[in-house]
Amino acid sequence: MDIPITELKYILLAFTVSMLWAPFLIDFLYKLNITRQNVDFTQDIGENNLKLGTPIMGGLLLVIGISVISIMLNWNGSTKIPLLCMLISALLGGIDDLLNIFGRKRKLRTISKQIKLAKIHKRFIRRAMLWAALPWNIYQNIWFNFGSYPGKGLHAGEKFIIQILAGSSVAWWLYVRLGWSTIWMPFIDPINLGILFPVYVVFVIVAVANAVNISDGMDGLSAGTLLSSFWAFMIIAIERGNPELSVLAATSIGALMAYLYFNIKPARFEMGDVGSLAMGALLASIAFAIDRSILLLVICMPFVVEVSSSLFQSIYKKVFARRLFKMAPLHHHFQIVGWSEEKTVMRFWLFGILFAILGVVLGTY
Repeated sequence: MDIPITELKYILLAFTVSMLWAPFLIDFLYKLNITRQNVDFTQDIGENNLKLGTPIMGGLLLVIGISVISIMLNWNGSTKIPLLCMLISALLGGIDDLLNIFGRKRKLRTISKQIKLAKIHKRFIRRAMLWAALPWNIYQNIWFNFGSYPGKGLHAGEKFIIQILAGSSVAWWLYVRLGWSTIWMPFIDPINLGILFPVYVVFVIVAVANAVNISDGMDGLSAGTLLSSFWAFMIIAIERGNPELSVLAATSIGALMAYLYFNIKPARFEMGDVGSLAMGALLASIAFAIDRSILLLVICMPFVVEVSSSLFQSIYKKVFARRLFKMAPLHHHFQIVGWSEEKTVMRFWLFGILFAILGVVLGTY
C-alpha cells in the first residue's frame, strides 16, 4: 500500500516544527531547573547515575507540537476526543512531574491511625472530617499495598482517577455519540460487549498509557517503540479510509522523530510522565477511533511485555517471597544481566517493528 502524500507532508511538517523549537524547550527546562533530581532505585545499574541533571518533561515537545498542528490544520470530529484524552493525560503527567521535583514528600496515614484519630480528636468537626475521609484513606492504602509508595508526586490511586476521566471521554464519544458497542476481531465476527463496552475502553486506555509510562526508563526506548506503533496505526487508518486519524498519527510520527533525535543516548531531555501518559493515551484513542483496538495487544507488544513483567514480578514476590526477574520492568532485568542500554533499546525497537508489521497484516482482515 502506498502512503498518501498528505501523511508524508504532515510527518515532515511535525518533524520540522518540533526540531526548530526543541532547543528553546531544552533551554527553558534548564532555566526553571526542571531536571532529574534523583535516579530512584535504578541509580546503581549501568550508567543510570549519569542521568542526574537531565531535563525532564521533554514530552512537552510532543504534546504541544501535536496539539498546535492538529488544532490549526486537522481539527475535526474525528480528532477532537483523542486530542482531549491526550491533553488530560498530559496535564496529569505534568503535575506529577512538577510535584516530584518541587513538591514535598507526602505521607500516607495508615487506616488504623485514621480511625484512632477520628475517635479521640477533641474537636467534633475534625472528627467528622476524619470519618468522612476514611474511604479515601482506605482507597489510598489499597494502592500502597500493591506497591504504590508515597513520594512527592501524585499517588497511583490519584492518577488512576484522572486517567479514568481521560478514558471516559473516549468511551462517551464511541458508546454514546457513535453508538459503538462491539470489538473488531481478526478472522472472526465482532464481539458485542453491550453496556460493558465503555468499561473496556477506559481499561485499555489506562493500561496502554501506564504501559508506555513504565517503559520510559531508558534513553530512546519508549519513543522508538511508539514510532513503530503510530506508524502501524497510520497505515491501518489509511487502509480504513480515515484520513483525519491517519494525519493525526502522521503528525505524532513526525514529532516523535524529532523528540527521538534529542532523546537518543546521551539524552538531551527525558519524556517524563507528561509525555509518556499523553502519548500512550493518544495511541490507544486512535486505535479505538479506527475500530482496531484489539490490535494494541499486537502492535504494542513491547509495552505489553514491559507492563506484564512488572505485574508478574509483583505477584511472584507476594506468592513466593522472591523475584521472578532480577528487576522489573524487563528492560532493567536485561541491564543487570549485562546488556548495554544501547543493545536493550535497539532490540526493543526491532521487537516493536516486527509486531507492528504483524499488526498491520492482521488489520487488513
